[in-house]
Amino acid sequence: MFAKTVLGSVIAATVSVAAHAVTVVPVSAVGSSSFPTYNDTFAIDQGPGSATTDWASLGQGSASRLNLDLGAVYTLDTAFVTDRVTSGGGNGGYVGGTTDFTTSFFLQAYTDATFTTTLGSAVIVNQATPGSPSGPSSFLNTVSLSGFTARYIQYGVISSNGANPGLSNIAFNAVPEPATWGLLIAGFAVVGIAARRRRTAVAA
Repeated sequence: MFAKTVLGSVIAATVSVAAHAVTVVPVSAVGSSSFPTYNDTFAIDQGPGSATTDWASLGQGSASRLNLDLGAVYTLDTAFVTDRVTSGGGNGGYVGGTTDFTTSFFLQAYTDATFTTTLGSAVIVNQATPGSPSGPSSFLNTVSLSGFTARYIQYGVISSNGANPGLSNIAFNAVPEPATWGLLIAGFAVVGIAARRRRTAVAA
């Protein structure tokens, strides 16, 4: 009975953790270049207006890169990548132009903050230019990462319609680390043992 109780607690904890994946927004972003007033940090800004403020590279085209620090190591299952929404107009308002739309990009994990040692293989994404974009959601691509475990991620343009590609927003969906699962299981086992001892002491 005791074993079943502890096992039930562990299963409940596991289901609870799996159901509570979190959205991770990078704590910093450093671009290979930035068009004036289209700063690197606009790719990771939050709050009012963030959907219509873009980072744009300065004429780098397929050489455009954005180095992202997530602030901690996460196991990532999804990336939410929203392309530039202001091409053809000023930053800070939805335009919907596709002149600088990125038609192919990659996401590559790195082991260190200098972005010199890759970790695993890059995820390459090809995307069609929106035909009749109606808002920022028309520029969103939800990318499966199949369990990237990293702190440092580079977004890189492979091909684009213009010389100034960039991002409106990028964020990630994270699942609990294996170490977290282990701690939860151990914690629930300890709670179960303590509860059993209390019941035994009361019965005596």
